[in-house]
Amino acid sequence: MLVFHEITLDDKQAVDGYFRRYGENSCQHSFVSLYCMQRKYGDRICQQDGCLYILRSGRGSARERVYLFPMGERAKLAQAVDRLRRDAHAHGASLRFETLTRAAAELLEELYPGEFEIEPCRDYAEYLYTHEKLAELPGAEMASKRHDVSTFFRDYGSRTRIEPIRPEHIEPIHAFQKCWLESRNHGQEDVQLECENDAIQRGLDHFGALGLSGIVVFIDGAMAGYAYGAPLSDDCYDVLIEKGDRRYPDIYRVLNRDLVRLCCGDYAWINREEDVGAPGLRTAKLSYKPDRLLEKFIAREVVVR
Repeated sequence: MLVFHEITLDDKQAVDGYFRRYGENSCQHSFVSLYCMQRKYGDRICQQDGCLYILRSGRGSARERVYLFPMGERAKLAQAVDRLRRDAHAHGASLRFETLTRAAAELLEELYPGEFEIEPCRDYAEYLYTHEKLAELPGAEMASKRHDVSTFFRDYGSRTRIEPIRPEHIEPIHAFQKCWLESRNHGQEDVQLECENDAIQRGLDHFGALGLSGIVVFIDGAMAGYAYGAPLSDDCYDVLIEKGDRRYPDIYRVLNRDLVRLCCGDYAWINREEDVGAPGLRTAKLSYKPDRLLEKFIAREVVVR
């Protein structure tokens, strides 16, 4: 029987071990995301017999129980999937996996041919870029990005200060985030923004313990933006949050570039996560010419044993 529990900071070391070994540099395989996004996804975990199981309690229904694909040695994964099927069936539901990588989707089909309906999910494909591309914006295809950054520093350079996030920055970032959220909500609650804001608060409150790093941008001594992320592996860094004051044109171009420059020097790859099907976000991510799209799939059980 699998017993799932709420994720705490005490789980970080063990969960990171699974993700760094089996996570394929996916932003879904991040302890920071699991811990901070619990309000949105309701993630719960269970470790048993050398495998990690993740239940997305906030994504299921009476008919389907939702999980991420289990993690562990390949020889143990058939048994791990069987355990999740039994767990789902014990709750009167069928099994659904979300955001599988191609490798996981192919393994699932190999282990259970014809027993799962597997389909690609473009909205959850993740955008990966080389460190050089985002830090240097090289070549003709990045010329407009370099121009935008140059324009920002031409207009604000002497008035701008960019620093790595330190403990004394946390409370000012909280205040900046509160103002940023109020400017977007316009007096009405936006569930998605509120869930993101909750994740940001959890991240800021445990910034050091979660292994986060980031930058703050000041213009004329006032905070104009911040960005932060965390490693996914020894060669990939996940950009989690970027928030800027749009009264300063191209602030997001600067946050994008300088977070990579100041915090990602040891990482060959930068994961800028998915676009969740938002047209503007997709256009923005594609405009940086991703070097790789990490494909994602959804799998639904169609044969119940």
